[in-house]
Amino acid sequence: MLASFLREMRLHPRLSAGFGLFWTWVWLVFQTTLFSPTFLDELDFILPGWVVPLSAYALTFLLLGFLLKLKGIVPQGRWYLVCIPVSMSMGVGLCGMLTYSPLTVFSVNAAVTCFGGLLMGAGTACLHVEWGRVLGDLGPRTTILHGVVGTVFAALLTVLITFLPDAVVWLAAIVLPPVCMRLLVRDAPATPAMLSHGLGAPLHIPRRFLVTSFTQGLSFGIAQAVLLLGGVAGPVAALSAASFALSAVALFVCALFFRMDFNQLIYQVGFFIMAAGYLILAVVSPDALGGLFIHTMGYRFVDIMMWALCTFLISQRGLPANWVFAITTCFLLLGQVVGALVGSGVVYAFDITVHTARDLATVMVFVLLGVSLILSDRKNLQTGWGMVRPGDIEELPDSFERGCELVCRRYDLTAREQEVFALLARNVPRADIGEVLTLSKETVKTHVRNIYRKMDIHSQQDVFAAVVAEQRALGMEEEGELEEVRI
Repeated sequence: MLASFLREMRLHPRLSAGFGLFWTWVWLVFQTTLFSPTFLDELDFILPGWVVPLSAYALTFLLLGFLLKLKGIVPQGRWYLVCIPVSMSMGVGLCGMLTYSPLTVFSVNAAVTCFGGLLMGAGTACLHVEWGRVLGDLGPRTTILHGVVGTVFAALLTVLITFLPDAVVWLAAIVLPPVCMRLLVRDAPATPAMLSHGLGAPLHIPRRFLVTSFTQGLSFGIAQAVLLLGGVAGPVAALSAASFALSAVALFVCALFFRMDFNQLIYQVGFFIMAAGYLILAVVSPDALGGLFIHTMGYRFVDIMMWALCTFLISQRGLPANWVFAITTCFLLLGQVVGALVGSGVVYAFDITVHTARDLATVMVFVLLGVSLILSDRKNLQTGWGMVRPGDIEELPDSFERGCELVCRRYDLTAREQEVFALLARNVPRADIGEVLTLSKETVKTHVRNIYRKMDIHSQQDVFAAVVAEQRALGMEEEGELEEVRI
């Protein structure tokens, strides 16, 4: 395990650094008040300053997803890659200018803030997808490794930046995007194969994945809006950075040493940690920094796992990065925006008190645990990814195809049954299988029934489990061959 980790760091040393710079920028802009224009304080209805860029962030993801779904368009090219960091730097420059030197006319302030937020959000979304494209090519295990190292690096850098003068922080936020893009392009440039990956695949995203993303964002948005706007004092940026670093270490241990699956990591560990943070806030005090620390740790834990899950859908299910990251992250960000609006509404309507904050924290405990119980139910695992162990997945581009091929040979499936089997293993619904293979519903039903009979299975989940079992066996055989070579 350690040897694999060190090998990846040698192969792609700049990826972890670039990933860390990306998250440092995201934290500074979207999860602190460093770039919240002061004129927003004049509003009766209090809103976090990051609501505008976060909304643009989500809408850009939605646009990227629809461009791919309806037009088959994937933005690319040299000028596109240049415009991404330029947009981010210009946006933070405008918002930073208003933060430190607001204009006298409120309407002009609002217009410039919205334009700057639009630039920041749109650029961040596009850079987010570019990172997803590269990590999707490397696989979920590598994503976890770079996510862990990048998160720790970003946490240390964020703590360092918070001790610098405001002008230096502003300058750092302007410089970070081009440096991040440079590291990404230099260490892992997008190839034509990466850009065209999955363009012909049926575009499906599991509904429970979207519910998970939205709930995660909702929880974080409420915590940030109510608990921070409600008067929580203390070194929030440094506290968040420390909790993110601890979550990275916890994830590394759980995923790669305890070998937990996605279902356990997301719902039984990540959501439980977020609920525990709210429980502390409800029982101890709404301004207890320990509760905010635990909740933020759980949020980042789930966040890295969602990145790994997205890269799994890209590398093993053949889905395009633009679609996977655009739709799922859009729901995450929409959850944060809704959470911020709900939290701000509570502050505005009830003049936030200790009892109000405690009641809201208690509600969120039940929401998180309820969603966790419903979505982690084994009977509800229709998509197949729930029981996959990201720490066990080897970064072999053709491992899933080879697993399908071995299963088909083992059970002597016909040529047409093999085509149906491959689509079933990728969670393609039966109706879409008929469209892809130009078969009638009854013909597809007959092939599926024959496959289930030959394999003695009863569901599409069993199809996927059989392929994963072959992948694991294949990985162990290859590791054994490598050991023999070393000996």
